[in-house]
Amino acid sequence: MKKLFLTLLLLPVLLGSATAQTLPTADEVINKYLTAIGGKKALMKVKDVTSQLTLQVNDIPLQLTTKQKAPAKSLQITTDDKGQLIYKTATDGTRMIAVSPQGTVPVNGPIAKRSIMAYGLFPELSYKAEGIKSTVEGKEQIDGRDTYKVTSTFADGSPLWTDYYDAETGLKVQNIGMFDTDGARTTKFTDYKEVNGVKIPFSTNIVSQSMTISLKLNSVEVNKGISDAEFAVQ
Repeated sequence: MKKLFLTLLLLPVLLGSATAQTLPTADEVINKYLTAIGGKKALMKVKDVTSQLTLQVNDIPLQLTTKQKAPAKSLQITTDDKGQLIYKTATDGTRMIAVSPQGTVPVNGPIAKRSIMAYGLFPELSYKAEGIKSTVEGKEQIDGRDTYKVTSTFADGSPLWTDYYDAETGLKVQNIGMFDTDGARTTKFTDYKEVNGVKIPFSTNIVSQSMTISLKLNSVEVNKGISDAEFAVQ
């Protein structure tokens, strides 16, 4: 009877341990994702990417041109249907600015740190070099599919973001992070297609407190040899 009592007493702990053991490590989840989108060798061959997108911001149609250069340089230019500038961001990998018809302002602090990482080419490739620490928090269903919830922090412990990777395919399907003063932003990635041996999401949906943004990728050009001058922060 005493043995039975002790077994029953320990049962929740034993079950908890068994459940925890079924979860992969963060490195395993991230490596599966990198493999799913083409593998590290193929990703490392991508030096720069130029993309043309159509987006809807609260049902207003706009155009977006993005340029990215490894590891963390990026340029985002949003224009209206007449080609007039609506918004622009640029980062040289260290500093970041935002440009609008009202002028140019620097972007600083945690938002800049997260944005520079987010806009970079394949951020997960830079996790170890940047000291990013990731933890698998558990399993969650996203749009009817099982995903692994992975929370990442900077080396100093400050939050980076939370990613959700499809448990079966390994693809990243959702990201939640603070990228502006509008609170947490949820980004969903769908319709992955292969471009130059690398899978890229052709459909992205972003939801924040004040707006909904839908993006459709129209064209992608890889390794055009983009000059660093394109990403100048002045």
